[in-house]
Amino acid sequence: MARSSTSVDVAVIGAGPYGLSLAAHLRARGVEHRIFGEPMGPWKTNMPLGMLLKSYPWATSLSDPKSEFDLKSFCTVRALPYHDELMPLPLSRFIDYGEAFQARYVPAVERKTLIALEPGSGFLRATFDDGETVRARRVVVSIGLHPFKRLPHEAAHLPVELCSHSGKYGSLEALDGKEVIVVGSGSSASDLAALIHERGIEVSLVARQPKLHFADGPRRHSLFSRTVAPMSGIGHGWTLATCAKYPQLIRLLSKDLRVRVANHRALGPLGGAFVKDRVVGKVPVWLSHAIRGVETHNGKVMLDLVDSDGAPRSIRADHVIFATGYKVDVNRLGFLNEALLRRMQLVDGAPELSAHYETTVPGLHFIGPAAANSFGPVCRFVYGTHHPAQHLARHLSAVLARFRPALQLRPLDRTVSP
Repeated sequence: MARSSTSVDVAVIGAGPYGLSLAAHLRARGVEHRIFGEPMGPWKTNMPLGMLLKSYPWATSLSDPKSEFDLKSFCTVRALPYHDELMPLPLSRFIDYGEAFQARYVPAVERKTLIALEPGSGFLRATFDDGETVRARRVVVSIGLHPFKRLPHEAAHLPVELCSHSGKYGSLEALDGKEVIVVGSGSSASDLAALIHERGIEVSLVARQPKLHFADGPRRHSLFSRTVAPMSGIGHGWTLATCAKYPQLIRLLSKDLRVRVANHRALGPLGGAFVKDRVVGKVPVWLSHAIRGVETHNGKVMLDLVDSDGAPRSIRADHVIFATGYKVDVNRLGFLNEALLRRMQLVDGAPELSAHYETTVPGLHFIGPAAANSFGPVCRFVYGTHHPAQHLARHLSAVLARFRPALQLRPLDRTVSP
């Protein structure tokens, strides 16, 4: 049954690390808001639970207003093993931390899905899957990467029982008893290959790269190495350190340079440091092989490959997982009204954003990975939650203050006692 329309100052779409961090800051500032989505949703349903996060634990905290509930604090209170750098962070522990953050700072998350966003007069109209329509002065979209899964065009015709994207998993039970090929060379590919192999499933890895690259193993860095290549929350080196600390400066660069910086070569494809020994020497790997074609035969997938010398090779499996990454393209967001899309200026598929994360549609903001082409690669990491949460909460608090009716003093209030 459809519900009557309601109004709110700010609607936050998405309850992952960026949405939860922003809502925590909005709540602290007393900004009227509602947040919609499943808390830590894609982390719980689209990543295998045995996965290890690639980022350092110290760089994997959500942003709270007083910077008092980081991952280390969470682990300390619960007597869980923790080290800033020398041990990996399991996905399951990060999810537990995110849900604890949500319960503490954002208790009123509404588990519903946005199905339509349309322009109104001085507001945006958001319609949800339960029939409710919300009129919001500001809408902040924080949906992560899951809607932007990228498959190679050769796989477009394959049925879902033979082909999937790495972003589907989740549980690996559907692969039991099958022969699997994973295509890719980044962390998603190596993580899945390791977990599938350890589950007892026959798996091989196909990559265009001549070598699989993995992050450096944990070690203590000397003063010299920290000076030459400072460590930041998104990687080593002065360029990444600058991107991590000053995203607002990245926005001042030219569009072409911003896109190049957002896709910095040092960021991938790169497997996690703790996965290397679980893949190399254990999973068959076909390096320097590009896909020339994909066919199906008798319920199997046939990959036609060509190596760097031009020599052809064909391999087959029951199922192929394409760990081929993500490409932000807001035209793929089914909830965006055509009128909004026509008014939105884009940078290589992502929205062009102001210093306040606002698109060229007044009142519509994007944070998280969709903001990377404007604010740099830090937007692709949990480490990047602090700047948009703090900045946007402060900005919206000031902007929306003018809509609040001024307090009117009654005569009694003005009476001065003798």
